[in-house]
Formats: sequence, structure tokens, C-alpha cells
Amino acid sequence: MEELKKIAAHEAVKEIKDGMIVGLGTGSTAKYAIIKLGEMVKEGIEIVGIATSLRSEKLAKEVGIKVADINEYEEIDITIDGADQVDTKKNLIKGGGGALLREKIVASCSKKEIIVVDESKLVENFSFPLPVEVVKFGWRHTADKLSKLNFEPKLRENFVTDNGNIILDCSYDRLSPNFSEMEKEINAIAGVVENGLFIGLADEIIVGTKEGVKRIL
Repeated sequence: MEELKKIAAHEAVKEIKDGMIVGLGTGSTAKYAIIKLGEMVKEGIEIVGIATSLRSEKLAKEVGIKVADINEYEEIDITIDGADQVDTKKNLIKGGGGALLREKIVASCSKKEIIVVDESKLVENFSFPLPVEVVKFGWRHTADKLSKLNFEPKLRENFVTDNGNIILDCSYDRLSPNFSEMEKEINAIAGVVENGLFIGLADEIIVGTKEGVKRIL
């Protein structure tokens, strides 16, 4: 699967042009995009990266990409990020790497959000446990409220987000099809910072398959 991730990521970076502000995703597939962008920088392209995690920021600096604070720019030209699962309507579950809050902020500020995945991430129905970032204070009570939405929250052990919060990975039998309403309902719970449902944010999905690259527009 690593090779499929790489070909998807390398296809995505072809859309990056000189002078762009580029959102740098987090995760095993986005990593390949960052490394390739670093090669392009060495070849002469000038870009500014907006990292979605401290890990991605560190990697970007290592490969020579200039990294800036998102507050310095009104919007981002293109963001390249991964996903844990993608459904047939380009809805996403993200947060397996724990960067969902910053990823959603960056996505919401991007003119174009490109998601790069290998073919195993495409699904008819979501099954990946939904990551929910919550504050540490009273997290058990927050988990209890999530349980009332038919989730089974489990604390992600020995993990703290870049924002100093924790993650509850929420298993389920089947998600309600009204994702937008569910996203709002989860975020309305006191103690929840953000959840891993990314609805209506992906503009293009680039999929690495054994037969080559597939684009979902």
C-alpha cells in the first residue's frame, strides 16, 4: 500500500505552482506529498507551507519548505491531506493521526482541498472509529454524552494532541446518514473540541490503485 500512497501523493503535488500557499496534511500519505514538495523546492519552486501538525511542520522544515503561521494568510491555495476513510460522496473520516482539529481548520481555509489515499480507504459505509478531540477536564462525562449518541468511546491511550487535548475513538454499528447534523450534534457536547467527520470539505480525491491513479471529482 505504501507505493499506492506515494503515487497518489505525487499526482497531487503536480497541481502546486510557484508562489502558492500550500496546506500540508498529516499522516502516512501526506508525508509523501511533503517530501516531494521539498524536492520541488530544491529545484526552484517557491511555496509557503501551512502545517496541520507539529510532525508535518518538522518534516517540512527538514526538506526545505518555508513554513508559516496560518494567521498570516487570508486563505490557502491548495491543501493536500490524507484520510482514514472516504465514502462515495467524498465525505471523510479523519483523525487517526490525531491532527483532526488543525486539519479541519486548514481545510476550511483552503480554496481547494485535495485528499490523497490508497484504494483501501474507499468505502461504501464508514467503519473507522470516529476520532473526537476533547478537553481533559471532565472527559469521562463527555464520553458518557457521546455514548448517548450510540457511540462507544474509548480513550486513546498515551496520546495528547498538539493542542493539549485528548482523543476519544468512538466505535459504532452504523453512522446516521445525516452526517452534517451528526457533526453539529457531536460538537455541541460540552467538552468536545472537534470531531473527525469532514463533510463537504474535499474538492478532489486522488486514489492510488494497482491500476494507476484514479480521480474522484
